[in-house]
Amino acid sequence: MKRIVLLFFGVLLWLPLFAQQTVSPDYNLSAEYKKYNNLKKAGIVGVVTFGATWVAGNVVCTVEQNRYANDRWDGNDIEEFARLSNEAKKQPAYKNGEVISIVGFLGTGLSVFMLAKYGTKAKRIRNSQGEIVATLGMDINPQGLSLNFTF
Repeated sequence: MKRIVLLFFGVLLWLPLFAQQTVSPDYNLSAEYKKYNNLKKAGIVGVVTFGATWVAGNVVCTVEQNRYANDRWDGNDIEEFARLSNEAKKQPAYKNGEVISIVGFLGTGLSVFMLAKYGTKAKRIRNSQGEIVATLGMDINPQGLSLNFTF
């Protein structure tokens, strides 16, 4: 009984040598995977670019609002400063900053959508390949019946 158990465990130790992986083409080279991966990368670039544009638009708005109010404020009445700050929002330089900020915001949103959608599709294609499969089979040979494990 001891020999049978040792033989069983000895055979069990050799099983990883016979492991096999499913044969599949390299999907990193497929046109569909490349398309989705490139769109995902474009989404990353868009997030960075439009995110910087969004922040720059907000900075332009803040700087122009403060410049307009500080240049015209006498330094005494805080209500006058608040009125000048609101008046600065009607100036063309502030409006340009708002437009830059809105474009950056919309572009960032679109880029995040692209990144999520196409990144998920590329990941599905990548993960659907290269899976390790385990099979169990029986074979009849001249020595008798054998049990085959394939990983």
